Amino acid sequence: MEKSDVSKNLKLLIGYSSSITQVCKEIKISRQQFTKYLSGKSFPRLQSMQRICDHFGLEDWELLLPHHKFRSLIALHPPRGILNYRSYTNEFLSDIRNKSVPTDSLSPFLGFYYNHFIVKARESMIQRSLVYLFEVDGIVGTKTIERIANNDGTINVSKYDGIAYYSGHRLYISEREKFLGHTIWHTTLYATTTKREQFFSGLGLGNTIDSVQDISCYRSIFQFLGRSVNMRDALRGCGLFGLDDMEIPAYIREHIENKIELGENAFVAA
Repeated sequence: MEKSDVSKNLKLLIGYSSSITQVCKEIKISRQQFTKYLSGKSFPRLQSMQRICDHFGLEDWELLLPHHKFRSLIALHPPRGILNYRSYTNEFLSDIRNKSVPTDSLSPFLGFYYNHFIVKARESMIQRSLVYLFEVDGIVGTKTIERIANNDGTINVSKYDGIAYYSGHRLYISEREKFLGHTIWHTTLYATTTKREQFFSGLGLGNTIDSVQDISCYRSIFQFLGRSVNMRDALRGCGLFGLDDMEIPAYIREHIENKIELGENAFVAA
């Protein structure tokens, strides 16, 4: 075993990790000192070696292997401590989870919203549902409730659970209907953290409860209600509204229709 082997082995492990800073924070070794290990200028003492091995789920003798043997070992049996192991699945899901962490980018969007859209089955009606963005398990989760009163006095209620994530000045919400789990819905909204907007315009795409075989795309406009609301009043505001109903803000009524304008070759958000 040579000092350079340990250096190369550590570099390989770091390549599979989220960042040097994160690893140093978790194993409680300064980045300056860890950089010396990576460069081969310094060799980890016994206590530091144990911390590193515990973090990556390795035995100390494994980290001391010649680099070509260590690389083969990692390829066959990725250490359990490498949470972001670069398989296609883990890398993608890790990236989505990172974008859903309630940081400065996503925290401003926490709270309650009305979502407005015109559904295919009721082309002359605006449907309004309640959406809640909240912190849970270190990410931003979502809950959506659709509440529609029927002519016979009965009420249909649908609930969705999902996750919100933020990237490139876009707020993404992916949800699944809670009861049967067959309906998946994705919403993409124009959103910026520079100032709190009352309305966020975007598109919703997925299959509806009415017909899981159809794939539909609607213009969607979110209206921010606040960080907290009276749930009973908020739910009472859900339902179906006419295109000229004054209960719906003018901006929404003017921009919610699902039309492709002359000269456009794609369905775009308002």
